[in-house]
Amino acid sequence: FLESLSADQKKKIKLPLDDQERREWTNLPPQPSAGGLPIVDLNEEQVKKACDMLACMFSESGYKKMCGIMLADDQLVSKDQPRPGFGTLYYSFVVFGEPSATEPWAFQLDGHHIAANLSFHKDAISMSPSFIGTQPELFKIASTDYRPLTGEIDIAYELAISLNDSQRKQAVLGQTRAQIVTGPGADGVVPKPRGLSCKALNESQKKQLVNLIEQWIQNLPAPQAELEMKRLTAEIDSMYFAWNGAVERRSDASYIIQGPSLIVEYACQGAPDNPLYHLHTMYRNPQDEYGKQISVSAVK
Repeated sequence: FLESLSADQKKKIKLPLDDQERREWTNLPPQPSAGGLPIVDLNEEQVKKACDMLACMFSESGYKKMCGIMLADDQLVSKDQPRPGFGTLYYSFVVFGEPSATEPWAFQLDGHHIAANLSFHKDAISMSPSFIGTQPELFKIASTDYRPLTGEIDIAYELAISLNDSQRKQAVLGQTRAQIVTGPGADGVVPKPRGLSCKALNESQKKQLVNLIEQWIQNLPAPQAELEMKRLTAEIDSMYFAWNGAVERRSDASYIIQGPSLIVEYACQGAPDNPLYHLHTMYRNPQDEYGKQISVSAVK
């Protein structure tokens, strides 16, 4: 992909590994002054190579999810009402350092509802921190239905509904959804764990929780995702699950899963007729921000 770019394009996309740009990500629609190389600046052949690159960085399901989120963003624009910064064309790429099989480097996919930070060192991949959302939740292109965050929604609501009265008293912190607190600009923020200790979940509920966590981890290629899930599954009893909002399907709610090396947040963003129309989620590993654990130099 990089070899297909012009000199001017390379200037936009390539930055030093320790560049401050790694921390200046956001899920807001990008402005004209935003860094990185946007898709709108690529020709058709370069777009194909970019797709091949992303398909290698993510799992098959993760790649489809990222594409689905971009396609969702396209539903918010029309020829009659252009919206600068919205749509697939405004997603951009940044490469930090030199892609290498042996030395650390990093990659950023930025746009409205995706801010994915991938750090690489040898065979290890970290994606902390990464913001993933969608708007709308469900849409149709031709005869195909798209719902990018299916598991993040359905598994969570089923888990919350499965809680017995005692578990629910501990897990539900309020009847109004909360806001995400570890999103853009919140590097290093580790909330005090609240809610239900996952040690109190029964075996069926623990399996649901593992499946829910996997919705973020399985965005990574299978070898890295399997290692990460093995580690996180061993931490289940040290995690907490908290819920805000009504405990019913498709309610206007938020939740957080937090453990020693995991923070996952989900929050509806409000819509009068469909609380799930606009969704935000956040994934962090407080011990591995920007690939710290895999020997990628942290930005100072």
